[in-house]
Amino acid sequence: MDIAPLFAAALSRHGDGAPAEALAAYREILKAVPDAGGVWLASGLALQDMASAQTARRAFLRALALDPGSTAARGALAGLLLAAGEASDALIQYRLAIMGDPLSADLHNNLGNTLGALGRREEAARAFRQAIALAPAAPQPYANLAALLIDADHPREAIPVCRRALVIRPSDPGAWNNLGTALMETGADEAALSAFRRALALAPDFAAAAVNLSAALIDLGDIGGAVRLCRNGITLQPGDAASYNNLGNALRADGRLPQAEQVFSRALRLAPGDAEIHYNMSSVLLKMGRFAEGWREFEWRRLIPRSPFRRHPLPGPAWDGGPLNGRTLLIDAEQGLGDVLQFARYAPVIAANAGGTVLLRVYPALIRLMRGLPGLGGVVSTDGALPAYDCHIPLMSLAGMTGAGTGGAPVPVPYLTADPGLADAWRQRLEPSRGRRVGLVWAGAPRPEQRGAHLLDRRRSMSLALFHDVLRIGGIQWISLQKGEAAAATAGLPPDVHVFDAMSEVRDFADTAALVSVLDLVIAVDTSVAHLAGALGKPVWLLSRFDGCWRWLEGEVRSPWYPTMRVFHQTARGDWASVVITLGAALRRWRDDGRDEVNFDQ
Repeated sequence: MDIAPLFAAALSRHGDGAPAEALAAYREILKAVPDAGGVWLASGLALQDMASAQTARRAFLRALALDPGSTAARGALAGLLLAAGEASDALIQYRLAIMGDPLSADLHNNLGNTLGALGRREEAARAFRQAIALAPAAPQPYANLAALLIDADHPREAIPVCRRALVIRPSDPGAWNNLGTALMETGADEAALSAFRRALALAPDFAAAAVNLSAALIDLGDIGGAVRLCRNGITLQPGDAASYNNLGNALRADGRLPQAEQVFSRALRLAPGDAEIHYNMSSVLLKMGRFAEGWREFEWRRLIPRSPFRRHPLPGPAWDGGPLNGRTLLIDAEQGLGDVLQFARYAPVIAANAGGTVLLRVYPALIRLMRGLPGLGGVVSTDGALPAYDCHIPLMSLAGMTGAGTGGAPVPVPYLTADPGLADAWRQRLEPSRGRRVGLVWAGAPRPEQRGAHLLDRRRSMSLALFHDVLRIGGIQWISLQKGEAAAATAGLPPDVHVFDAMSEVRDFADTAALVSVLDLVIAVDTSVAHLAGALGKPVWLLSRFDGCWRWLEGEVRSPWYPTMRVFHQTARGDWASVVITLGAALRRWRDDGRDEVNFDQ
């Protein structure tokens, strides 16, 4: 029987978008010629188009049984396996297919996708580059390579790959979206906005580009624009959890916490397993003081892809909070120095109750200071070799475990102490005749290599020039507690402004703690020194940005974490000038009271 005309007609129907009709024709052919491997392959492709994956798999296997050298059948089977989440089996099939057709760019491209799904990024990148070498005019390998590089935190490498893809296909919205993402990650914000807008102009219903553009607008402070874009995206795609998530982020940044909670709740109904949405919800709940709910949501941070919480996962079992029964627990630092200073209070609580040895692993600058915490079996450095331990837990998980803020085990403040000898040395260097001693921190670390941290620092840090009038208030001896690039600003102070600055001599937080311990007051933006002063029980005035951290609650003057802290909140985005005016008035009242404690009355 000559099946060629029948097969050609069936293929034509399939190509015209009628896979069911084509499948019926393929089956008629196979009744007459059951060993036609090419027809089995075509049948599998039709079944795949009809979402009959299992039946399609059997057809591909039958095609391979009849023609083991068919790279087309093997590639089709591999694609089906990959779509079904069976990446390891797909990898075997793609490698076998490439052995039969080593010059196929499509096979190398799909091999890259498979390796990427398995988390083998370097191998995936090599596969995509091989596909590009074999077919330099094909846009898909460029798009896949760019997405891989962005996901692997190599956005600068991704930018030229995106641009090459756009040379080949300038109207590809996906390539414009990838370019925008890479540009945004490298801080080229205006160019990123243009790229996202170009993607949306080409594909107005492109949800991923709309989500990325709204995230960029939030980062740049255009909250109104982000809200409008998210609401439009939700109108177009009501089931898109990402649009709800970004809308929640925008509302949170605007201080509309109840509305943000409602939006995040809607997002979680659509995507109940999305760790990032849960974590975003936690920041809203915690900022509203709903700690029991907030800590539960906060635990999802450990499951967020590409999260800073997961940069250095520890080997071995995680601690579930049960009795240690003589085992050794390693409590591991996470996030920044301030986070460690705030949450270290719970390590002694665990050590006193868990029934085993507790080790605390912290950043090198905190080692000497943290060795003063009671009950620990040791304090080790994140820069050193891992000690022997039986189980581990991230430090910030201790808050929920101990019931922080919900009536759980109270931790007295101060819980950190300064070395008396170091403190005496600082006391002797300061001049009592110059008035009450006030330490000042006006900026955080810019961290340009971490986009999120860098953008946050731009909102929390201040210019020392804003404090010039405050620094002229009489009866106060000013002491700089500023480290990093911003510390150089003291060299440009006006001649009539005097600030004691010996921070170049400070080696670590034990030294800083000693200096803080001899001061009457610390004034700081949201940095580690504010946490240090609070943990030492020193009066500390925190200057908080408009979209302040959840720790400082919403509009609260007092802190639930540090009883000696007073919080000065921005009342308008970016308006530090008003904060400084309020600060100056409060400082004069405090100076004239003649009392050591902070006056919380406005």
